[in-house]
Amino acid sequence: MARTVDEATRIKKYNEILDCAQRLIYTKGYGDMSVQDIVNELQISKGAFFHYFASKSALLEALLERTTRQGMEVIAPIADDPSLTPVQKLETIIQAGMQWKSGQKDYMMAILRAWYSDENSLVRQKTLRSSVHNIGELLNRVFQEGIDQGVFHTNFPGMAGKIVYALLTQMSDSLGYILLRVNSDPPDNYILAFSEMEEVIRAYTDSIERILGAKPGTLHLIDPEAMREWLPGN
Repeated sequence: MARTVDEATRIKKYNEILDCAQRLIYTKGYGDMSVQDIVNELQISKGAFFHYFASKSALLEALLERTTRQGMEVIAPIADDPSLTPVQKLETIIQAGMQWKSGQKDYMMAILRAWYSDENSLVRQKTLRSSVHNIGELLNRVFQEGIDQGVFHTNFPGMAGKIVYALLTQMSDSLGYILLRVNSDPPDNYILAFSEMEEVIRAYTDSIERILGAKPGTLHLIDPEAMREWLPGN
């Protein structure tokens, strides 16, 4: 019984540190947040912090893992929804993910800055390796259903999920770089930035259709209009 209580206490403290870090990222940004800030806010010792996280980078990795897990909880039920076609499932998975991120836009933008920082490149790679397996397998289930129904035609169904996820990640990276650039140095003409995002979405959608052997125009992965709310002032 004591061991169960200790484990519950450990998990509670672990999540308290993550919650505190997330609040500070909102207000200060990841780059300006320090371990000392967390220690001060929670009134714990540095030793207590390092008992749970070996470094600030380890804390970021845990935050990213939790964010990915929370995102999976949003999209996983969609893959098993019998009322949706395979195409609808793929589109809804991506749109639901976008809506979930939009609901915490300030935090996601702060995480985006940390995500693309050179000093966090190793964390980024580790997080991607972890998520590509889980999300790739989920997409494979959707794609196999589409193959069975004659909607998708691919010679490598077992690899399609990972390949498409890699393309989705690259699309997200391209859009993310545009958003970071626009938010850090607002242009005089937002129409150009918006057109750039539209072109990225069209290009990657076309590539994914080709990978899946779907007819051109089959997929509508991201509504470009939904990207407007990520621009400054929206």
